Formats: sequence, C-alpha cells, structure tokens
Amino acid sequence: MSALGLASVASQIPLGRLHAQEDVQTGAAGTYPIKNVLICCNENRSFDHYYGYAPFVGSYGVPAGYSQPDGHGGTVTPSHLTSGISPDPQHDWAHIHAEWNNGAMNGFYTADGAGAMGYYDQTELSFYYSLFSKFSLCANYFCSVLSETYPNRLYLAAGTSGGNTTNSIPVGSLMFPCILDLLDAHGITWKVYNDGPACTVGSGVCDNHFQFFQKWYQDPRVNNYSDDDYENDLKGGALPQVSFLMTTDLNGEHPPYPLGIGVQNQKAFISALMKSSYWKTAAYIFTYDEGGGFFDHVAPPVFDAYGAGIRVPTWVISPYAKPGYLSPTQSEHGSILKFVEAIFGLPTLASINHQFDLQTPGANNDAANGQPFGPPAPPRDGRSDIGNLLDCFRF
Repeated sequence: MSALGLASVASQIPLGRLHAQEDVQTGAAGTYPIKNVLICCNENRSFDHYYGYAPFVGSYGVPAGYSQPDGHGGTVTPSHLTSGISPDPQHDWAHIHAEWNNGAMNGFYTADGAGAMGYYDQTELSFYYSLFSKFSLCANYFCSVLSETYPNRLYLAAGTSGGNTTNSIPVGSLMFPCILDLLDAHGITWKVYNDGPACTVGSGVCDNHFQFFQKWYQDPRVNNYSDDDYENDLKGGALPQVSFLMTTDLNGEHPPYPLGIGVQNQKAFISALMKSSYWKTAAYIFTYDEGGGFFDHVAPPVFDAYGAGIRVPTWVISPYAKPGYLSPTQSEHGSILKFVEAIFGLPTLASINHQFDLQTPGANNDAANGQPFGPPAPPRDGRSDIGNLLDCFRF
C-alpha cells in the first residue's frame, strides 16, 4: 500500500499535535520505579504450543481430553514435538480464520494438518520454564490480528495496522503515528537493536517493523544498531529509556529454524541485562507476534473485524515482576504500548491518531472484501478492556 493511498483516506494528523495532546495522559512520568523498558518480539508460537502442558499454568493450559476434529468424523489430539525443528503451519488470514472458525477454535487440524497440533514442554524449553519461579507470564495475552506477521507487528508498533492484513506492505509506506512518535515528542530516548547492521524488512535478516513507517524507515536509530551495540550499551551506560530488540527468523524461533538457537538468543539478551547496572530499574517484555498456525484452545476476544488473534506467550521479566504469577488480564499487543505510555506518562496513540476511527483503506485489507474501504481500526491502546501489564508488577 502506498503512502499516497493512505493519505487519500484521511488527512494525516500533524505530528506537531503530539505536544498539544499532553493533557491526555495514561499516568505521570516518574510514578513507577521502572526507568528502562526493553521490548522483544519473536516469531510464530501460540500459548498452548509452548505452555499448554506446563505444570504451572493450571486452568490456562490444555483441558483434559482436548482434541480437534479430523474432518472425517474422528478427532486428533496434540502431539509432543521432540525435535527442535518444528513444522511451519500456514498462518495467513484465510488459514488463521479457518482455525479460529468464528471462535469455535476447532479448525486447527482441518486447516493446517498435524503440524498445527504439535507442542513443546520443559524438555525443550527448560530456560523459559525456569523463568516462571521469578517472573510473570501473561496467560490471557492475544496477538492482535487473525493473520500473519507484519499486520501483528504493526499493532505492536502503532496499536493498529491501518487495515493491513497481509505481509505485502512496502517499506516506508505508512504515514500514521507509531510509538516512536510519542517517544520522540516527549523526549524519551530509544533505540532499535537489530541482529545485524544491514537490516531490511523482508530480507530474511530481521523483522524490523518500524521500517514500514515513512518517517522512521531511514532513521539511524531504527537501522544502525546491532545486538553487539545492545551489549556494549548495557556495559557502557548508554542504554536508552526504551529499547526494541529485533530478532531474525533464525534467532527468533521462527519455524522451521532450530528452536534452541532462538531460546539461547533470548537467554543471552536477558542474561546481559540482568548482569548490567540497568537491571534494577528495568522491565523486559518478551512476546510473540502471532501464533504461527499452532493450536490454542482459548477463543480470543472480538475487538473488531481484525481481531484479537490467537493467544501467544508473553513474559514480564523485571526485578519488580511478581514471581510465579499468571496474569489473567485480557491483553494484546496494544497492552505493551499502554505499559510504555503508563511508565513514561505519555498520551495514547488513540488520542492522536483518528485516521482509522471510521474506516480503513481497502487495499491489502482482507476485511474490506474487495471494497474501497474496510472496517475501522483505531489504535487499541485507547481501549479500557485491554490491560497495561501493570498487574504483573509489585511496586
């Protein structure tokens, strides 16, 4: 979708208005002891696929006797994956909607076959399972769109995808505000740390979703910092107030790449933070962009025509995190934005982006059904029915 096409739908709100909206606050800066927020989003895993059989998830895990229709009058049950090379089910709009089946959650096998029914446990995910005794796991956190990677990552960046429902989004094409606009407007320092210095969306190098935004796709803070810079900034006292860690398909647990590589990558990120002087004021939020076609038994809330999507694992890692806590709060990618807004006393993106309050562009929009305009999709950080992750902390 071109920037021109987006601009024709509604006049863009001048970014200068960000300063005029300071009365719309989610909290007062300095209210909380968290001074550094780090956000990392890996790829394509559902909650049940990773933690459905974890002994600590209780009623949030896979119910006894759980199965899926096989399409021939019988049923199939989940199977334990013993190889780190997992299947890679289809996870575009059509397949995910077939899995979801209007909330029945009974189309995983018929839409995507046996690969969608695989799960891991502590044997393969020992590091993640070890986190629970000290930190919090969101047990009711959903991705944002019943579709694939980039639309969901746009919700993580801006609270909305602007109606985009597929991965066919040109770099530098989007003209609506994202979280970087709020941070810059209010003097909050930030950096994006990529797996390598030459990071381009769609290249297989990484999934840097800020490159979709016209204002930011060439900004050095979006493109010029690597994971080595992350470690150097931790050691050298140069970590910004908000950090975004962008992983590759290889290092971000995207099937069918070896699972252990992604897990070790996270262990390195988290361990480096915990060893640094920043740890005592830090919150590391670790989520997954979407469920990747893997099964989950919990029907997502219906916020609008786009989602929410399939439930995904989300960790809250901080010295202030409640240990062994399963958050029951209804959350989605907008919740991470709400958390950042609360910690730093920022307005919501919903308060300064009204471009999609009434409609969205019809191009690249499955919900539009071929019409010039699709259903509305205002930023979800303005919603009171999604949490802001603060229940995971003990301040």
